[in-house]
Amino acid sequence: MRRWAALAVAVLIASVPVTASPAAAQAGTSDPARAIKRQFRNEHGVRISETSRYFFDGKSTVSGNWFRIKGSLQFAPSGPVAADFTWWALSRPKPGEPPSEKPVPYRVIRVGEDVYDAAEHYPGPVPDGKKWIRFPNKHRGLMNRDMARDVSLQPIDVYDPSVMRAVLKRSTSDPVSGGFLYRGAVSYKELSRISKGAFVNPISGRPIGGKSKGRVSWRLWTGRDGLPKRLVTADTTGEGRNPLVKRTDTHYTDWGFRLAVTAPPADEVIDEADLLEYVREQNSPIPEDEKNT
Repeated sequence: MRRWAALAVAVLIASVPVTASPAAAQAGTSDPARAIKRQFRNEHGVRISETSRYFFDGKSTVSGNWFRIKGSLQFAPSGPVAADFTWWALSRPKPGEPPSEKPVPYRVIRVGEDVYDAAEHYPGPVPDGKKWIRFPNKHRGLMNRDMARDVSLQPIDVYDPSVMRAVLKRSTSDPVSGGFLYRGAVSYKELSRISKGAFVNPISGRPIGGKSKGRVSWRLWTGRDGLPKRLVTADTTGEGRNPLVKRTDTHYTDWGFRLAVTAPPADEVIDEADLLEYVREQNSPIPEDEKNT
């Protein structure tokens, strides 16, 4: 299920008392949950730039694989409804050396439930004139579904007002230049105890249970208007000397700018099922050579 950390935090506030600091009280006049909800207007959006890195030690400065996302998210009164973004992936570089390969950009467009991947980097043959591939959500994988939904791999869904209220109530708050900084955390064990559904760890892919070890912590910077400027989370799986940690750093700019994401032209799109059939036709069996054994 999508966004296990976000949903769990929303339930957690009912049972965990939190004393607001003076800074948190000041922030009540510019509540981020309300500020974000006010952005839910037709053909308005926000620009997003994000980096997710995987570390094999909580204190490590050398990352494993990492992902970068940059694009725009469109809103409607119901929340996020469309996205246009590019993502890149890089493998772990050698210590003291830059990455050995130039990152390959992957362009994605989402309009409603339809998600289109640019065909230019598809590993197999694609019919002439087809520049986009439309994949069913079930074939996109957890990471790709998350990115397409809100141009992010954050475990906390900032676009859910109830989740944001829960995060704020579980955070300490301090005034900073131009706004406020909120800090907080929740453990996997707490997530399991308070969650009503089954949740999957986005790092390991395993269900979270009562014995799961790990936690999600966050730092959220907002402006005086309450709108998020930056969200940094650390999603730690397991314990011991080398726990796996996913650190995600997201920047939000241009809240409320005019945005209308449109689907690619229909004649440039091919559905995944049709593409697979085309690939099979292009790779039809070669007739046997009688001279070969």
